[in-house]
Amino acid sequence: MRVVVGRFATLPTGVSRAVVVDAGGRLLVLGGLGPGDVTTARVLAIDTASGRSSAVGSLPQAAHDASGALLNGSAVVFGGGAATELSAVQAWHSGGSGSGGSGSVVGHLPRPRSDSAAAVVAGTAYLVGGFDGARLDRAVVATSDGRTLRVVGHLVHGVRYPAVTAYGGAVFIIGGELATTPGTSAGPESDLIQRFDPRSGRTTVVGRLPVGLGHAMAFSLGGDVFVAGGRHAGVASSRIWRVDPVTGKASPAGHLPLAMTDAGVAVVAGRVWLVGGETSGPLAPLRTVLLGRLRR
Repeated sequence: MRVVVGRFATLPTGVSRAVVVDAGGRLLVLGGLGPGDVTTARVLAIDTASGRSSAVGSLPQAAHDASGALLNGSAVVFGGGAATELSAVQAWHSGGSGSGGSGSVVGHLPRPRSDSAAAVVAGTAYLVGGFDGARLDRAVVATSDGRTLRVVGHLVHGVRYPAVTAYGGAVFIIGGELATTPGTSAGPESDLIQRFDPRSGRTTVVGRLPVGLGHAMAFSLGGDVFVAGGRHAGVASSRIWRVDPVTGKASPAGHLPLAMTDAGVAVVAGRVWLVGGETSGPLAPLRTVLLGRLRR
């Protein structure tokens, strides 16, 4: 079983470390890093049929390295970084025509947090991983509306920039960076595959990757969990791994068209979209929109 990925469209400008959500026929790309390592508040919309993209507005606060989810029809952005780590929870509400919208701050995380990831299980978003500027944050924070947030568990091992996806009613937290310095390029990566169970609030280690991996992208497709790209020992990878959700065993499942990290991810109608990202660092983010399909 493999994932076949090709180029689908080109963005008007490069972006990495943005939040990407499926908003019914279009992808919303919220915040992120633009060219020159500049944090942006811009919101882009990408038509999943034509690949055309356009700017539809701005978040109240610029943010990169945030996580996000679609909750009750609104795109919700959790924390992130700018000059420092942020605690704001921002919501983007699409306009009635689908061409615009507006943003507002609807809540705050228990403490500032960037470099996190989120996945949705049964209408609730679970925020995992991340960094508060001094230490790794192990708390798992849950919310169904972005306004009321509660700590519902803890990771076994704290990580930042993990690859995260929901599968089978659980949240999988794969790899991640371990550095507690502002940058992660010289730090070690985790090879752990952690599984958080929302029903029990427990996190367990279910397996290991063949190598440590940070800044990678995870998604569930066709009843399987996959991890794509990422960085090991400072070098970007094009490898796609299939992770057995029961045994935690990782096996090769294809390659991306290029070695890359930090793309936004969304799964729509059995296909995976990878938006933007980086090849060697945040100064020159990618303009690519990649589309992947499962091949058995």
